[in-house]
Amino acid sequence: MADTAVASRKEIRRAVAAGAIGNFVEWFDFGVYGYLAPIISAKFFPSEDATAGLLSTFAVFGVAFFVRPLGAVIFGRIGDRFGRRRSLSIVVITMSSATALCGALPGYAQVGVLAPVLLLILRLVQGLSAGGEYAGAATMVVEFAPRERRGFYVSALSVTTFLASIAGVALTALLTTSTGTEAMASWGWRVLFAVSLPLGLVGLYLRTKVTETPEFVALSERRQVDNAPVRDALRTQRKPIATLFGLIMINAVAYYVLGTYWPNFLSEDAGVPRVTALWSSAAAYGVLVILAPLFGTMADRFGRKAMMLYSVIGMMVLTVPAFLLSTQGGFLAAFGGQVLFVLVAGPTSLVSSLVTAELFPARVRYSASAIGYNLAFMLFGGTAPYVATFLIGQTGSKLAPAIYIVVIAFISLLVTLGMLTETSPRKLDRAGAPKMTESV
Repeated sequence: MADTAVASRKEIRRAVAAGAIGNFVEWFDFGVYGYLAPIISAKFFPSEDATAGLLSTFAVFGVAFFVRPLGAVIFGRIGDRFGRRRSLSIVVITMSSATALCGALPGYAQVGVLAPVLLLILRLVQGLSAGGEYAGAATMVVEFAPRERRGFYVSALSVTTFLASIAGVALTALLTTSTGTEAMASWGWRVLFAVSLPLGLVGLYLRTKVTETPEFVALSERRQVDNAPVRDALRTQRKPIATLFGLIMINAVAYYVLGTYWPNFLSEDAGVPRVTALWSSAAAYGVLVILAPLFGTMADRFGRKAMMLYSVIGMMVLTVPAFLLSTQGGFLAAFGGQVLFVLVAGPTSLVSSLVTAELFPARVRYSASAIGYNLAFMLFGGTAPYVATFLIGQTGSKLAPAIYIVVIAFISLLVTLGMLTETSPRKLDRAGAPKMTESV
C-alpha cells in the first residue's frame, strides 16, 4: 500500500469481512459440487457405467474452470476501471444464484440429455464469476491492510476458504446421516445448493457497504486509472503473471485433491465409509482454520518465499506417506493422513493470496493477478479430481494422485527458486530495499 493511503481499523475490518464472505460463498459452492459428485453422477448422467458417470461429473466440474480466465478478464477489467467493490459485488451474487439454480435442475431420468446440458451451463456461469473472486478479494484486503501485517489479515481469506470446505463437508455428512443415503440422493442434495443464495445475499450486502480501497481512490484522484488494464497487464506484466502461474498451480492441485477428490478417494478406493471420509475431511480443514493465522504471521516475519519453499519441499517429501496412511482404514488413519498433508500444503493458500496481489502495481493489479491465478486453476485446479481418478483407473495404483502432486510441487519449487522475488514489506525493509510505490 502506498504510504499516503492508510485505512482506519474499522475500514480494514469491513474490507476483510467483505472479502471473506464472498470467498466463503465461492469455495462453498465449488466444494459442494465435489462432495456430491457420486449423487450428481447418478442424477445427471446415464447409469450404465458408474466410473464413466463419475468421470463425466468431474469433467463438468473441470469445464467451469476453463472459462475462469474469461471471467478474470471481464471482472478484472471492471475492478481496475471502476473499482474493486463494484466487481466483487457482481461476482458474489452471480456465483450464488447459479449455484442455487443447480439445486433446482431436473435429472437425467426426467429430461434426458438436457439435464447435463443445463448443469454445464450453470457451471460455466459459476466459472465466469469465480474468475473474478479470489484475486479480487486478495486485492481488496491487501490494499486495505497495514503493510507489515498483510499476511495476518489476508489469512482471513484462507480461513474462509477452509471454513467453506468444512461447511460443505459437514452439511453433506449431517444430511446424509440424518436423512439416510436414499433421501440424500432423492432431495437432500438440493438443499446444499439452495443454501448458496442467502449466503450470496449476505455477501452482496457486505460488499456494497464497504468503501473503495485507498489505493484505487488514490489512482482515481490522480486520474491514473488504466482504461485498458487487461491489455496493459498482458503487455507489461508477463513475467510476474508467469511466476504467479507457477506458484498457484500447486495450490490449485493441493486444494482440490484434498477438498474435492480425497473424500471420494477414501470412500470409493480405500474402503472408508462415506460419512467417515466426509468427517475426516472436515476435521482436516478444521486444523487448517487454526493454522492459517499462524501461517500468515510467519509469512510476515520470514517472508513469502521461505514459506513457499517449506510448503513445496514438504509436499514432495510427505504426500506419498500421507496417502498411504489415509488408506489404512478408519477415521483416525484417514484423518492422520490428511493432517500430515495439510501441515505442509496449508501455507500455499496463504502465500498465494499474498503474492497474487503483491506482484503487481495497483493500476493493473486486479486484471493481472486474476489472469495468472485463474489460468493456473483452469489447467490444474479443475482438472485435479479428474486426473486423480483417471490415473488410478489407468495405473491401478492408489498412490498415483500422490505422485502427481509431488511432480507439480517440484515444478513450483523450481519457480520459487528461479523466479519468485520476495514481496514481504517487512523483509524488504530489513534488507534496506527501496519501498515500492505500489499505486503506480
